[in-house]
Amino acid sequence: MTLNFPLNTILVAGVYTRPIVESVKKLGLNAIAVDYFGDYDLAKTADDLFSVSELKRKDKPEEATGEILFKLTQEALEVHDVDAVLLSSGMEHYPENVKRLEKRTELIGNKSSQLSFCRDKERIFDTADELGIPHPPIKLAQTTGRALRVAEDIGYPVVLKTPQGGGGIGVRLASSPEELETHFEKLAPRRGGVVYVQPYIRGVDASASVLSNGSEAKCLTVNRQIIGDERLGVPRRFGFCGNIVPLATEREYLSQIAEYSQMICSEIGLVGSNGVDFVISEDGPYLVEINPRFQNSFDLVERALNINLVEEHFLSSRGKLNIYGKPNNCHVKLIIYARQGFRTPDLTRFRNVVDIPWEDSIVERRKPICSVIKSGEDRRKTIREAYELAGKIQNFCQSREISSSPISPS
Repeated sequence: MTLNFPLNTILVAGVYTRPIVESVKKLGLNAIAVDYFGDYDLAKTADDLFSVSELKRKDKPEEATGEILFKLTQEALEVHDVDAVLLSSGMEHYPENVKRLEKRTELIGNKSSQLSFCRDKERIFDTADELGIPHPPIKLAQTTGRALRVAEDIGYPVVLKTPQGGGGIGVRLASSPEELETHFEKLAPRRGGVVYVQPYIRGVDASASVLSNGSEAKCLTVNRQIIGDERLGVPRRFGFCGNIVPLATEREYLSQIAEYSQMICSEIGLVGSNGVDFVISEDGPYLVEINPRFQNSFDLVERALNINLVEEHFLSSRGKLNIYGKPNNCHVKLIIYARQGFRTPDLTRFRNVVDIPWEDSIVERRKPICSVIKSGEDRRKTIREAYELAGKIQNFCQSREISSSPISPS
């Protein structure tokens, strides 16, 4: 590892940390994980694990998850002598907590000011306008009446989004004023009364994995996002359930996504690994949002480029961007969700399965079970085999169904 600063122990904190921790360990460093799920394979890899699931906070509202993760991060810092912290999904929604964290330890990656900027969708899209990047119009609504007026101006169907979310949580589609009122009343109280309204654009969901050094950015891969795939049991229409790397689409669109993502990451001054989401309509790609942290496609990008993304994150955060090749082969990651609650069987018997829950633990209905990762030269075959394996796991787990398992909110 060619870094110009010493590192021994890294703390990785977020909703989902397993692939990042694995890459930290491959660099010969100690890895402390603060994670929501606390899965079996993460526990076997990390030098220590602080898990929300272990605290049995299942009944906490969604907006409390980030607060719990930060409390666990503070606890981990009390226990371990940590050289630096890496942030994963979920933490970017709490810039004030990140700001307090910055005063206590070295944070490698985007700082609280950059996270705040990326949370403000109106500022993001104003910047996109200045750069000539297409995006759907977006308006902020704090009341149902305001949301109805915006939707009338935009035209139905519209998408309602909360400032905080992830994995499709806090996103609803409204095709009529009645649906809008119903969704707004459910979303607004849980997210501080603030909801974004924008037109629904039909198309292919895509993301760009980008490395940035504060003034320059390079798009590593353009990826297909798998959203709301009922075959995987995902409980939400916009629920995130995997990636395919690279995205198969017109070369023109790939070039545009790469260019747009590099432009906006450079303009904002992001550093390290970042994700930029798009939807590709008949007219081309539209910017959707920016995730200023590691993405769920992390392990697929590493496979496709034969790199250690944590190392590249370290280097780019310190100003250095390397030369990266084109993605090799096809790489698929599917997140499988539980259709019914069950006690977990031994999933280590399956190859190409990660994010494995502890045997005999309870997976609740609508919650993720595990992930399948497949790689191969033949794109269609690789995708088909990944879905076949996901189906086998669904059926295997369904045999352990617990009819009385509590149902979690969507």
